[in-house]
Amino acid sequence: MTENTILKAFTAEPDSASKKTAQPGPVGSIARQYVSSPSAPSPNHAKRLLGFVLKLTYNDVTIITCDPWKNLCGGVPRNSFVIIRLSEDQISADEVPFCDRLILARITDSVPTPVDSEITQTIYQIHKAQANIDPVTNKELQWSALKASVIGTFFDRDSESMPGIAFGPDIDTFFAPHTYEVFVPTTDHLDRLINCFSEAPMPLEIGTLRYTETPTLSSELPAPVRVDPTDFIGKSYGHRTALFGKTRFGKSNTMKVVADVIAGSVHNAGQVIFDPSGEYTYWNEQDGGSLFALHQESCVRYSLSPQTKEFEAKLGYEPPQTLRINFFEQPDVGHGLIRELWNTEFNNIPDYISPALNWECPELSMCPKKNDDISGYNHYWRAMAIWYGILIEAGYTAKAGATVPVELPGHVKRALLEDENLQDSLSTTINANGEPTLAARQPINILPALFRKVYAIWEDNKEKKSWFPPSKSTGGPYYNLTQVGMLRILSGTTGTGAPKFSRFSTYHSAHGSNVSKDIFEAALAGKTVLVDLALGDENVRRSLVKHICQVILREMMRLFSRNELGGRFVVLYFEEAHTLFPRDDRGVGDDVYNRIAKEGAKFNISMVYATQSMSTLSPDLLKNTENFIVTHLDDDREVRELEHKRAFRDVAADVERIMSKGYVRMKTLSTPFALPVQIRKFDGAPPKTS
Repeated sequence: MTENTILKAFTAEPDSASKKTAQPGPVGSIARQYVSSPSAPSPNHAKRLLGFVLKLTYNDVTIITCDPWKNLCGGVPRNSFVIIRLSEDQISADEVPFCDRLILARITDSVPTPVDSEITQTIYQIHKAQANIDPVTNKELQWSALKASVIGTFFDRDSESMPGIAFGPDIDTFFAPHTYEVFVPTTDHLDRLINCFSEAPMPLEIGTLRYTETPTLSSELPAPVRVDPTDFIGKSYGHRTALFGKTRFGKSNTMKVVADVIAGSVHNAGQVIFDPSGEYTYWNEQDGGSLFALHQESCVRYSLSPQTKEFEAKLGYEPPQTLRINFFEQPDVGHGLIRELWNTEFNNIPDYISPALNWECPELSMCPKKNDDISGYNHYWRAMAIWYGILIEAGYTAKAGATVPVELPGHVKRALLEDENLQDSLSTTINANGEPTLAARQPINILPALFRKVYAIWEDNKEKKSWFPPSKSTGGPYYNLTQVGMLRILSGTTGTGAPKFSRFSTYHSAHGSNVSKDIFEAALAGKTVLVDLALGDENVRRSLVKHICQVILREMMRLFSRNELGGRFVVLYFEEAHTLFPRDDRGVGDDVYNRIAKEGAKFNISMVYATQSMSTLSPDLLKNTENFIVTHLDDDREVRELEHKRAFRDVAADVERIMSKGYVRMKTLSTPFALPVQIRKFDGAPPKTS
């Protein structure tokens, strides 16, 4: 062991070999297997030595190497990881404990050696003279230098309660460059080092480490890359995962793998996947199955147009549940769909239709309780009952025997009872005087005829306060302008009336449920909910997805306010996120996607979103995203955006170069640096049963 003469000049303390750790931890055990001395009893010294350190700073290292060493290591690709350790032969006994630490570095480029100009001149002269190279010169020409960026330091955790591998994203100190040796770690050791960060007892494999697109000649298998499912699910709050890259480079496959990782984990986390093409929901040749086929016991399927696939029928799979909704039980969703889709069916909105379309249809849950606020209750149903009448007139069917509240002034009730055309259809009751009177609830199917008569009465008596008393709270007319406009649609006195609304009845079903609430409850129970939107109009898809997200956000906020979240998480999946999430925070107000992006994490709502471009999303969303998975990006602006993330500064330029599907640069919450990963191909084949 070399005596440190500088140290000896300043201290009289003798060297103490006893300072070498007798029983090293996992990092020390790995480090001691990498030594350059040919006499050392190490299985790795002969083929894992890459070279020695020429220059070392806190950020970069220059490595001197030669062709035989690189060849024995199996080559040194750009972005490959190397480990650097102190050589016991070059330091004093007091410094030996530092030998049980490993500096991790990433090869970034080749750089000139100190004698590079002389080497270049020699090569020039050799080629110019077409001379044979003598053995001595040939040996000299094989030396070169590499540059690597320092990623951090692996060391043994001292805690007795949590022994193991620890990592710091820096180096606490460094010695003279000549005291260091550089090695290429074995697959086994690389596996242990890059996968040591997960707190999960059983992290799941997402892919393998891959440095280059060019196939390696090494027979060594690549190191697996494992992830902690809670990186995507969330821990103390919801997490965000971003997938960036051009179309057809593996974003959808990666989303399936992430969903598969979560569904296959021990965590009882719910997932809601908005499936734009049906490939998550139905069996398909590309995946040899589907996400549903792989996890059918924990999956629930919904579809705008449920299909019975022949292959699935043979396996006994039930077809998806319908996404069609009951426009009477979810009036706000139905009204929103009609408003979204109107321009896809008609060139314009007639003036007489505007009152109904521009009306903000409230949810049924917003109706005041009758016993608590009778006035608010009556005002709520004054407009809603007219809307239901328009739907019935347009051909929308309600459940058999359905009734709705219809509260009218006394004179109007008596006029309705006297109408021969209505007498047999109206629901009546006997008042205290033993006389028949209009019941508080009326059959839903009679509403069109009932309100046609009400409109006629209004036209004749709207100025008579005894017939239509003004509002006690505002002093305004009994029916406001919007309600009069909706009555006019039913009256048939203007335009074609309510039948115009029949174009949208394909999205209604009298047997439809409160789909959004059902989806939320399934996700809260830990189910993976697949929402197939493949055959729906783009506006329908957008409206349905928006409403489902609104319900999930509202219900998770409610649970949060009551301290009832109980560690439950819901993960939302969005493809083509740039069509949903705002580019900036200006003018978005209460937009549900903006709220999920900014506030959802607090309510245990996690999300996985994919898009082709980073620059189309809000900077605040990107700043608050924990996990990044990036495939090919063919744009310098996108690369510069990626370089804003510290973990990607060394590898951002590579995303322009890589062209293989599923070959990504990945940074997750538990991994402190970016990894070049070949994401595994999603295999949706259902598990074999005996």
